[in-house]
Amino acid sequence: MTKSKDRVSMSVSIPAGLVSEIDHLVAEKVFGSRSEALRYGARLAILFQKRVHFRAEEYAYEETKRKAKSDSRVS
Repeated sequence: MTKSKDRVSMSVSIPAGLVSEIDHLVAEKVFGSRSEALRYGARLAILFQKRVHFRAEEYAYEETKRKAKSDSRVS
């Protein structure tokens, strides 16, 4: 890995079909470069993972409250 001011370079292996898709997006000017497209994808993956984790915590909390209510009704 090579490190510059605020970025770290690293090599990755990506399936050829995915590279073709990224190259198409760059050619269509959706992204300025392959690196820009990969940074965007990495950010999306992180945001998605955080959101999934947050939703799972919300769900567990709500289920716990629901279970506690139903248990108190039975007692």
